[in-house]
Formats: sequence, C-alpha cells, structure tokens
Amino acid sequence: MTKSMTAYSRASTTSPMGRFVVEIHSVNRKMLDMSIYLPRDLLRFDIEVRKWLAKYLERGQVTLRLSLQSEGVGGKMFESTLGQLKALKETWQRLSRELGYDSEAMVNLPFLASQMQTSTFIESKEDEEAIKEALKAAVESALQDLMQMKETEGKTLALDIQKRLQIIEETISVVEQKKEIPLLHYKNKLFERLKEVGLPPAELDERMARELALLAEKMDVTEELVRLRAHLEQFRHHLFSKERSIGRTLDFLTQEMHREINTLGSKSCDTDISLCVVKMKGELEKIREQVQNIE
Repeated sequence: MTKSMTAYSRASTTSPMGRFVVEIHSVNRKMLDMSIYLPRDLLRFDIEVRKWLAKYLERGQVTLRLSLQSEGVGGKMFESTLGQLKALKETWQRLSRELGYDSEAMVNLPFLASQMQTSTFIESKEDEEAIKEALKAAVESALQDLMQMKETEGKTLALDIQKRLQIIEETISVVEQKKEIPLLHYKNKLFERLKEVGLPPAELDERMARELALLAEKMDVTEELVRLRAHLEQFRHHLFSKERSIGRTLDFLTQEMHREINTLGSKSCDTDISLCVVKMKGELEKIREQVQNIE
C-alpha cells in the first residue's frame, strides 16, 4: 500500500500520573530513524515505545514527544509526594543537626525537591502497569491517526505517479512507431553516397546489406522498449499492492527506467525520438521526487 512518509498526529489519554499527550511527526528518510522524547519519570519506557512504533513503521525520520499534564490527577499523587517530602525533610534535618549545621536554613523546599527520587508516584506493580497501559494507549492512538494520514497522502502520491506513468507509456508507443524511420533515412543516404562512388550494382547491394545490418544492430531499440514497458508494469504492480513498504522497490525501478531511457536516447539519431526521450526523462524525474516520500 502506498503510504507517504510525511505525516503528523496527536493523541492523549488519562493516566494515574496525569494526562499523557503524544505527538508524532514523520518525514522522509531512507531508513527508519526514531527520536523519542519522554519526561524523566517515563524514560524507562523508551524501549517499549520504540517497539510500538516499529510495529507500524518501516521507513522515515520519526519524532515522538510525550508531555505530561497534571490535570485530572487525584489526591493520590499529592499524598505520595507529600509523604516523600516529609520523610526527606526529617532525614536531612537530622543529618544537619548531627553535623552541626542550621537545619532550618539548609533544608528548604527547593533542596528537598532536588533530592526526590526520579519517580515520585510509582509505589506498586499495579501502578506501574496502569501507567504503561495508559502510555501504550496514547501512543497507539496517535499511531493510528498517523497511519491514516500517511495512507491519505499516499493515495494522492499514487494518483499523481499513475498519471505520469501513463504519459511515459504513451510516449513509448510514439517511439515504437518512429523507431524504424532513422534506419530508412540512413539507408537512402547511404545508397546515394555509395552510388556516387561508382560501385558496380552487385558490390553496391552487398556493401549496402553489410552496412545496414551493422547499423540496424546499433540503432535497434526494441530491447530497451520491451524492458521499459516491463519496468512500468512492475512499478504499477508495487504501487497498488498491499505491501507494507514499497518505497525502496519503487526507487530501484525508477533507476532502472532511467537507465533504459538513457540507452534509448544514445542509440537514436532521430530528432522526434530525442524529444520523446526528453519528455520521458522529465516525467520520470517528477516520479522520482514523489517516490522519495513513499514509505
């Protein structure tokens, strides 16, 4: 299925820690490159988040940012934080007194906040699992919206590419109709020149046949046209297939088509065919630019 690598999504869900807000931004890249930005209290879930993303994505530069909003959090987190602060205050005040320092001056709220553990809320395995499930729900919800946008953009890309493939195919038909003209033109020209030399009729016919056979082999573009049509057919097949990732395959086929068109242009000496080659190159370049954004 054709999917664009450029997309954006946002989702949120309620957790025991507060509201999780997940934003995912994806742009084109040859490989899958993930940048994950989580709050300090959730860094332990970094590997899990990467696994969740990898189930959906194959290529692209993907950036995920998670922000934590305190709205909706009940008194449980407040009580947990308050209990830790009280315990810290008691411990540090005792240490200050034992060491001869003024505990009132040394142990204040900013100091206690800096000494708190990384996680201020997790107290049980149940809390840990609840937060993980809430995080997973937010990430997967954002991923589903992201994939929908990628598919919508991908359909637009596919339609544009299909139009350009049709133009190339029509141009190939024009070249097929004109491919014999350069040889006929050269045949008449060669006959006139050999006739001016004054060769006997038998030798003239033999020389003509030999020269034309060599030239016909050099100027024959049938093989290139057949391969070009085959590449077009394969391109269409992958463009509308149900494969998860088709970008690399389409990019390879674009290179192969470019090679065949170049060979076609180098073999032909006809002005009309040269114009057809330029036209096909122009459409193929536009296709190549579009393919760079397909996953």
